[in-house]
Amino acid sequence: MINKLNIEKFYDYFDSVANLLYSNYKLSYLEGMSEAFNFLLDAELEGEYKLEDISQIEAFKQNIIDISFEKEEIRKGVQLGLLKGYKHQYISNEYLTPDTIGIFIGYLVEKLYKDTKLENILDPLMGSGNLVFTILNHLEKNIKIFGIDNDLLKCKISRNIADLLEFDSEMFYQDTLTYYDQGFDLIVSDLPISEDDNDYFPYKVINHYLDSLGEEKYFFVIIENDFFEKKNSEVFKKEIDKKANIFGLIKLSESLFKNNPKSILILKKFGKKVIKPTEFLMVDLPSFKDLDSLNNTIAQIDLWFEKREVE
Repeated sequence: MINKLNIEKFYDYFDSVANLLYSNYKLSYLEGMSEAFNFLLDAELEGEYKLEDISQIEAFKQNIIDISFEKEEIRKGVQLGLLKGYKHQYISNEYLTPDTIGIFIGYLVEKLYKDTKLENILDPLMGSGNLVFTILNHLEKNIKIFGIDNDLLKCKISRNIADLLEFDSEMFYQDTLTYYDQGFDLIVSDLPISEDDNDYFPYKVINHYLDSLGEEKYFFVIIENDFFEKKNSEVFKKEIDKKANIFGLIKLSESLFKNNPKSILILKKFGKKVIKPTEFLMVDLPSFKDLDSLNNTIAQIDLWFEKREVE
């Protein structure tokens, strides 16, 4: 059971540290969050600070050290801080994947991996990790996280959050298209809005990472609604058809986005036998605030999966 007071207490801890380090050392709010997590996990700080400030940070830590936080309490507290940190640096909140999308993907992953091994998950554009952490908190399974990002601070924050949530993780600070590994059980990514249709970055990410996905495993990508209308889309489709089937396409409610509405594309990697699906999972998801419509849609999805299992 999530305790809202615990969310506030966890937020108050790193918010106090971040505000102190901003006031006295002009560290950005996100850098201050990272230091607060460093100190909470290892009683160490990366920067050089005055003894009285370190003592103050220790006092902040003592306010929460005896509290046993639920994973979702930590994640939700961190999310509040990220929203504040992004605002401080004039970064759009669209870089933080909404919780509802992660929860919904978690629900689909449960359906698809009911009888399938799921020991690791990769996000090739990890950012601060809200998508992965939301999915894994929903699944409540011991799954190792692999993440890649070209922003060092976000890598540090996501690594710290994984440690706070007690997930085994490896985070890599590098250009995602230079990362090579194979055999991942699940890949998820919220693809960025790309302005260059001539060299469309999301196509490159998907094509690159399908090679990293295990046989008959799934790739969930959050895409722009005009994803298949970009220049060179036909070339992209031909490349994908060599490696995977389109398993499903779920249009998300536009109420989730200020601009650039998105959908969830689900790809299934080929196994030893290439079996074309007889039916795609095609859904227009209503607003998560419209509970009646949402419940009806979920019931339809449940029925689709039941029919698929019978077949």
